Amino acid sequence: MDPVSAMATASAAFTAIKKGFAIGRDIESMASDLGRWMGALSDLDMLEKEAKNPPIFKKLFAGKSVEQEAMEAFAAKQKAEAQRRELQQWIGLTMGKSKWDELVRMEGSIRKSRQETLYRQRQRRRKFVEIVAWIIMGVFGICLLLGFIVFLRGTIAKAVATPEYVICRLKGCDIIDDQRVCIYHGANNTVDSVWLDPIEYFPKEIQCKYEPNEKKPPTVRETLDAIRKSRE
Repeated sequence: MDPVSAMATASAAFTAIKKGFAIGRDIESMASDLGRWMGALSDLDMLEKEAKNPPIFKKLFAGKSVEQEAMEAFAAKQKAEAQRRELQQWIGLTMGKSKWDELVRMEGSIRKSRQETLYRQRQRRRKFVEIVAWIIMGVFGICLLLGFIVFLRGTIAKAVATPEYVICRLKGCDIIDDQRVCIYHGANNTVDSVWLDPIEYFPKEIQCKYEPNEKKPPTVRETLDAIRKSRE
């Protein structure tokens, strides 16, 4: 059910009603066409109310279609009101006000019947769809949150597992070119060297950059000999 199809039904029924009056048919013989027209007008009123108060999720994800539906419902309602005025004038002039009042009561009965059946079922379906949509959005949001938490924990764990600096302990020192060279070893075969003045204090432990190596590092003597050779 939408404003365009409801208006099409109303216009078709209204055309049939006008033709019936033109050939002299009475209201009772056109009860079917009048019922279709009144039902369509009732549907248009309901659709206009829905268009003015769409579900929140529809506003978020279908903003343009919501505006279009509201415009269609408004335009159809205006056309329906024009048909109502035309029919009221025709019946008032040809059959009297009492006949129009009778039609208004008939219309009220039709609206009440549709409200208790069609519209109530439609509201239940609409509420059900809205609840399901909120549940899906909630589950999707929870999945996103859990994914972010897992990613964050993995990043933190990786940062903890691969520190930038580690503690390196003194393995030995020697004098090279009038400077004291101290060799330090750390976790996963990390090796670092520090150059100091001969009289300068050399610590037993330092923080050195973490550079893991699968191969076992050379001995202190081999390291010092390699440094000495590189400076010759």
